[in-house]
Amino acid sequence: MVPISGSKLRGPPTDLSDALLAHMIGAALQADLGGTRQATKTVMRWTHVSDHTARSWLNGHTSPSSLHLLELATQSQTVMAVILKATGYGGLELAHDLAVVENALEEALARVKALRDA
Repeated sequence: MVPISGSKLRGPPTDLSDALLAHMIGAALQADLGGTRQATKTVMRWTHVSDHTARSWLNGHTSPSSLHLLELATQSQTVMAVILKATGYGGLELAHDLAVVENALEEALARVKALRDA
């Protein structure tokens, strides 16, 4: 028996459906890669899926399985942003972007110091 603690489970922020998720991921992939044949090949290379499957994702007809979605999110910040927004964690996108900027600034500072010391 599960004790009643009074806490409520977090639900999705919107009425998310499979079709809506497929559309959102397709739009994110097209924003990153475009809708060209090269975009299809890139998705195929990232996830090791067939041409037909990659085109279905890019066109928003179907959504990827969980493991393929993780592969896409690893390669595409736009797909990661879609996942965060769909799960109600859209605010984490800003934290991720700030971390990327911070790393780039640290690399630039290291280059400047190297030039100064040379």
